Amino acid sequence: MARMLEIMVAVILWAVIPARAEGSRLFWPSLGKDVEAFDSMMERAAFVDMPKCDLKAIAARLYVPVDTPDPRQARARICFWKGWVAVKDDPLSARRLAGEALQLCDSARYPYDHARFSMLMADSHRYNGDFAEAYFLYRDKSEILKSFGDDFWTAKAMVCLGAILLDLGEYPEADMYYSRAQTLFEKTGSQAASTKNRINLANTSFLLGDKQKGLSFLKDLDKNKYVANDSIYVANVLVSRFHISGYTDTAAARRAYDISLGISDDNLAVISRIALGISASGKGEPAEGARYYASAFAIADRLNDHTRKKQALEGLEKCYSALGRPDSAEICRQRILMLNDSVYYQESIADLKRSEFLSTINSYEQTLRRQEERHRMRSAMTMSLIAFLLVVVCLSFWLLQVSRRRNASERRLQEEKNRRLELLNRQYTLEIEAKEKEIASNTMILAQKNARLKELAEQIQDMEKQGEISGNESRILNERISSELSADDDWKYFKLRFDKVHPVFFASLKESYPDLSRTELRLCAYIRVGMSAKEIAQIMSVRPETVNTSRYRIRRKMQLSQQESLEAVLENF
Repeated sequence: MARMLEIMVAVILWAVIPARAEGSRLFWPSLGKDVEAFDSMMERAAFVDMPKCDLKAIAARLYVPVDTPDPRQARARICFWKGWVAVKDDPLSARRLAGEALQLCDSARYPYDHARFSMLMADSHRYNGDFAEAYFLYRDKSEILKSFGDDFWTAKAMVCLGAILLDLGEYPEADMYYSRAQTLFEKTGSQAASTKNRINLANTSFLLGDKQKGLSFLKDLDKNKYVANDSIYVANVLVSRFHISGYTDTAAARRAYDISLGISDDNLAVISRIALGISASGKGEPAEGARYYASAFAIADRLNDHTRKKQALEGLEKCYSALGRPDSAEICRQRILMLNDSVYYQESIADLKRSEFLSTINSYEQTLRRQEERHRMRSAMTMSLIAFLLVVVCLSFWLLQVSRRRNASERRLQEEKNRRLELLNRQYTLEIEAKEKEIASNTMILAQKNARLKELAEQIQDMEKQGEISGNESRILNERISSELSADDDWKYFKLRFDKVHPVFFASLKESYPDLSRTELRLCAYIRVGMSAKEIAQIMSVRPETVNTSRYRIRRKMQLSQQESLEAVLENF
């Protein structure tokens, strides 16, 4: 059965792909007829962008032919093709297979093989989020593939470079790589690849402010015969069309949603439902919009995607307000407030990572320019040695200028390294601050809840005294309230999370100032996370004046001068 599948795939590929698509196959050095036939079949599959899942069974059956002139290199190619079909779903396994292929490969005899194996390693890094490492490999190997004249895979490398730069927010550079790739795809005659690249050009055009150009790339793209069977791609095209149209193309949003119902792609499910929520709200159908937003929130919550959760909650809040449901809208607002710190933390970390990746890539580009400069320098020196003494004098002057530029370049590299260290320090500081804010916010919410429960218990007692409710009902309600209320809940909740962020705070503080009481240590912890006297008083159920008096006793025990800040001293523990 597996052999029949392999034969059917091969027949289809040979039938549907024009003769000029055979160019990529010719770059692989021949390792025998069996290996050559498989290389050709896989290259043809890539040329028409056939789903790799259809090729996994075939790749799993690969073996080293007996008559191959180089069994070691044949094993390397087997590792490569197995990793190539699995890289998107399992990048770590693909990285292991790419490493094995590179270890087996004789790069001197098979430079093209080595370049393609390195491309697989770059793919595994990109799908695993290691953008800097992937960028280096794509950048280097695209030049090597270009030197071989392999326009198709050079274009593929440029698409990957564009995707990395797009994720890093470098839209002009991403658009440049996508445009270069489009030219090469059209040159090679790969209609499938050039068609699918149009969504990349559409998104970068929109991000660069050219909405009409973006829509022109997407026009009738979902109906193109080369992508009609790729449901996920078609759905993404429709979602992009909806957003670029300014949320007016509601038919595109509806089709994207219908497609998402038939495939298992959680990310597409979330964005298509949010798109329909936006569409329904815009048409004055808040009930319908709330239904889609609620469904999107449930999926985003399962994925732990705070940004999408917040987007869905914001839409739900507007829909509930329009439906005259203020309680539901208020619940959404409270959830949004609780998510703000998490979203801020995630976005801050993402921004720092993007900055770090960009810093690393810029350093790499400077290194490449410096290497090119050295290459030009060597060429110039070789030519200068042929000249007479006048040329030697001119060359000496030129070398002096080059040395100055090199020193300036090294200074820039050192400054870049220092900047990366500052970014890392800032990242750690932001993590601590975000966690402290989250602790303070959640503790206040818990304290307010307990305070409201106590007020409710007192109201129930008053109602019982006035005869508005029976004693039995009062007892049942008080028991339920007591099950949700504990005097130590606030402190236990706070201390549990505070110890995770500052594990040695209490031990260090007690060791330095043994006279501090347990209540004073607790007050120090609240001050450490930036809580005000009023907030501390609310949590500890005392008056703000009592908190200020306790602060004064703590300062005396610590023997602090008037110029010293208690908050600054506590930050050192």
